[in-house]
Amino acid sequence: MNYNEMGEGGPPDRLGGSTGFLLAWVSAQAGERYGAALAAEGLNAHHVGVLTLLTGGPMPQSRLSERLGVFKPAMVGILRDLEGMGLVQRSPHPTDRRALEVHLLPEGRRRVQAIEAVNQRVTDEFFSPLTAGERDVFHRLLTKLAGRPPTKE
Repeated sequence: MNYNEMGEGGPPDRLGGSTGFLLAWVSAQAGERYGAALAAEGLNAHHVGVLTLLTGGPMPQSRLSERLGVFKPAMVGILRDLEGMGLVQRSPHPTDRRALEVHLLPEGRRRVQAIEAVNQRVTDEFFSPLTAGERDVFHRLLTKLAGRPPTKE
C-alpha cells in the first residue's frame, strides 16, 4: 500500500510536500495495520515489547517499565494480561525483596516466534511498493533517526 491507497487518496496535496506530515501519515497507517495483526493474535505492542525483552532472560518489573517507557502502574496491567495468558510469570526478585522479577514462560517464547512471523508478513505487505534496496535505505534512515545502531531487518 502506498500513500495514494491510504484513506481518501492519501494526504492533502498541500501537506504531501511535508516530510514530517508524510512520516506521521505513513506511521499511523503502519501502526494501524500492525496493531490489527497483533490484536488478531490477542496481543498489543506493549505485550510484544515485554515478551521480546524477556527473551534475553528474566528482568525486574521496574526495568521493563524503564526500557519500554511505560508508566509503572500501566506495566502492572500489561503483566497481568500476559500472566493471564500463561506467557509470563512474576516472582520475588532473588536479591531485592522489594522487587518482582518477570520470567518468560515456554508458551511466551512460542508466542514471540509466532509474532516474529506476523511482523514479517505485515512488514512485507506494507512495504511492498518499495524495492528491497529502497526498504534497506529506509530502514537505515529510520534507525538513524531513532538514534540506534543500524541492524538488518
